[in-house]
Amino acid sequence: MEDSDSTHVPPISRAGPPKPVQPGEENKPAASRPFESYMKTGEPPTTSKQAEEKSPFDLAGQGRGDVAEPTHEALIDQMSSVSSMLGDLQNKLNNKNLNLRQSQKYLLRKKLTNANELIRGAAGKAGVDPGSAPTQFYRQNPMHKFMGLLTDSQKQLAQAQESMKHLGVPGQVISPGELLLMQTKLTKAQQELEYSSVLLSTAVSGFKTLFNIQI
Repeated sequence: MEDSDSTHVPPISRAGPPKPVQPGEENKPAASRPFESYMKTGEPPTTSKQAEEKSPFDLAGQGRGDVAEPTHEALIDQMSSVSSMLGDLQNKLNNKNLNLRQSQKYLLRKKLTNANELIRGAAGKAGVDPGSAPTQFYRQNPMHKFMGLLTDSQKQLAQAQESMKHLGVPGQVISPGELLLMQTKLTKAQQELEYSSVLLSTAVSGFKTLFNIQI
């Protein structure tokens, strides 16, 4: 008796040869759903006409509010902020634990000089005569030089603030462009002073760490 399980082979269905392409059907696209139907998310798609109505400036400004023009009051407040930073730097320079390397002195001199020039430029736009640059400090030791730059910057800011308070009288009106230029100079000066503050903090911190290790 033959084993039916071992001899019975189920029939194998064979796929027929591929259907040849008929003449005239080479470039006929396959039937499919319109592509737009896959992209529908509940909102109508933006038409080409709507896209053309938006300029690159509109796209660049999306998500960002209009930049307000600087006012006299805003500039006076900014000057007060810069003046506070100058006072903080003066206190750090008077720290007895401050020990600057030659490279740090070079960077600090460069940053404070740049900040002083920017502040003097902003003061000049406010109607202040900044006078000559504090070159007399360049012949003194580095600490006196730094303090001289900070002191001159404080003086320029104080005069500029006083001048800004009296603006508005005939012959002393500043245009919006001049106000924006003053704001830009003061902002750059703040960046230079912030760098100087970090530099001095690092120098004091490094000295304290070295002192603790030696003990």
